[in-house]
Amino acid sequence: MIFINEWLPNPVGVDTKGEFIELFNNGKTPIDLTGWSLIIKNGKHFLLSGHYLSAGSYLILPRAETKLTLKNADEQLSLYSANGTLIDQSNFSGAAPDGQSFNRINYGSDESQHFAFGVLTPGRANDNSLQISLVADHYPLGVPINQTSISIIQCIFLLIGTAALIAGLIMYTIKQDENASNLFFERD
Repeated sequence: MIFINEWLPNPVGVDTKGEFIELFNNGKTPIDLTGWSLIIKNGKHFLLSGHYLSAGSYLILPRAETKLTLKNADEQLSLYSANGTLIDQSNFSGAAPDGQSFNRINYGSDESQHFAFGVLTPGRANDNSLQISLVADHYPLGVPINQTSISIIQCIFLLIGTAALIAGLIMYTIKQDENASNLFFERD
C-alpha cells in the first residue's frame, strides 16, 4: 500500500526550497502512480503521473516539482488513487515547528493516521524513537489539538452566573449613587 510517510510544511529557511512530501510503498509489488493525486487543504492538487514506486521504497516530491504550497498551520494532505479513492490522509492543527517534518508513527501493525512532528528523514525510515515514548504527541486524523468543548448544562450555568454577576454589579452601582438609590429604593 502507498502511504503519506513524511512531509515538511515549515522548513528552516526558504519554504520554496525546503518543503517536500514523501510517499512510501510498504507493499511487496511496485505501483504505477499514473492518475494518482496529492491534494492539500485549499484544494490545490498535484498529479503523480509519470511516477513509479517500487516495493519498500520512498518517493520524495519537492515543492519545486509539486508546486503545492504547504501551510505552516492547520494543513491537510490527502492521497487519492487513479479512480478517486482516498488512500491516505494526514493533517495537523496549530503551528508546525520550524525544521521538523510531520512523520508517520507506526504502532505495531496499525500504520494508519498516527503522525508527529520530528526529525527529518527523507528517503529512509522515520526516526520515531522520541515520538513513540510520548503518546500524547501524536495527531489523529480530524481531531483538533487542545480543543475544549462545554456541555449545554455548563453553558446554562455560565449564562446564569454571568447574569447574576451583572445584576449584582447594577445593584451595587445603584446603592452607591444617592440619587439612583432614592429613585429605586425610596430613601430619604
